[in-house]
Amino acid sequence: MNLNLKDTKIIWSIALPILLGTLWDPVVNIIDISIAGHFENENYLASLAYGNNIISNFYWIFGSLGMAITGYTSQKDGENQLNKISEVLITSILFIFTISVLILIFQKPIWILCSLIFNQSSEIEKITTEYFHIKIVGVGPHLIIMILSAWFLGIKKPNVIFRTWTLMGVSHIIIVLLFTNYFNTKLNGIGYATIISQWLSLIYIIIEIPINLKKRNINFTINKLLPKKDIILLGGSFGNLMIRTLLLQTVYLVTTYISSRLGATVLASNGIFLQFIFFSFMTIDGPTHASAPLIGKYIGSKKMTKFKSIYDNALVSAAITGLLFTLTYLIFGKNLINLVTNIEVVRLESYKYIMIISIIPLISVLAFQLDSTFSGMLKTKEMRNTVIYSTIIFLLLTYFLTKFWGNYGLWISHIVFLASRGILLNNYLNKYLKNLE
Repeated sequence: MNLNLKDTKIIWSIALPILLGTLWDPVVNIIDISIAGHFENENYLASLAYGNNIISNFYWIFGSLGMAITGYTSQKDGENQLNKISEVLITSILFIFTISVLILIFQKPIWILCSLIFNQSSEIEKITTEYFHIKIVGVGPHLIIMILSAWFLGIKKPNVIFRTWTLMGVSHIIIVLLFTNYFNTKLNGIGYATIISQWLSLIYIIIEIPINLKKRNINFTINKLLPKKDIILLGGSFGNLMIRTLLLQTVYLVTTYISSRLGATVLASNGIFLQFIFFSFMTIDGPTHASAPLIGKYIGSKKMTKFKSIYDNALVSAAITGLLFTLTYLIFGKNLINLVTNIEVVRLESYKYIMIISIIPLISVLAFQLDSTFSGMLKTKEMRNTVIYSTIIFLLLTYFLTKFWGNYGLWISHIVFLASRGILLNNYLNKYLKNLE
């Protein structure tokens, strides 16, 4: 293992702004859960988990294009093809804008389909229906922000990402407290706060584009798209990543579905745990995600020694971060649960699973580092295949284990799912490096 302080500092100089910026997302989610957890009954908390899980599918599925954009942009930076850096920006924005318009047009049938699948109680359906139709207005700006963040990461401008997501987080918190405390808007207030903060942040990050292009002396032409062969390359990568992300979302949709079958209390409890898990994932993803543009750059410039050094140093940083989260959840799990809800039945249900949930951050490290490595390399076929195999394992385990162990079986299946992703991707990486020798 090639460990050195210099590369670790480079990784964290990119990781820290991204980490501090994107951590606002889980922080906001936990605050929203805390607010909903103090409404008069658990239906609001269940509706929040239900609605957020549906909306987050759009971010996961179409936001996956960002991994390809970061890899492509950083490789072109390494190859010094600066014109391609601006062309991929315009091409990506145009694609995501089109997707966003289609989502708005088809929001009613999307909701009807989700309603039929999950078949919740009439009270939960009523609350979630209003919440869903408010939040979906912010899907477009949020997707564009995600794509632009990936592009800024590709050109190694993490401070723009930090400022954008900080603006979104801070404005959301201020607005949600105003709406829920003074206007008594309940769950709808959380939805309104979300979309207002998303539009504000979109305006800011768009302003940053010409400023940063000028600093890099990159010509910006709004009507200049990527050449056909590059669009095909990115399209193929996006196709692989979309399949991968659809399968990842299948895992979490199955989790939500099984949780709902186990009752509103389990659904609310697992909603809390998913936010804790996503919080740890986003933190672990700081050093791993920061390694992607560096790996892409060194692949583009064919500097394999630097590639290996960045990989090793990022992996160690991520492992230390994962271990800290595991210890935190083991020691302070009950305190964290009590912080986000005062509903006693949800607290008691959640206490049962602290031990098994605590293992997840550490188990996830290898999968996260290798995801970032392969996205930087633009080796998306391997990423796709890994998740296909791992999802099959998850579904089989979930089917059998939940019959015997209920919610315990569900979380055991998650742990095996994460571990298998890391093991399979590691095999692909070893084969790739062996072929270079």
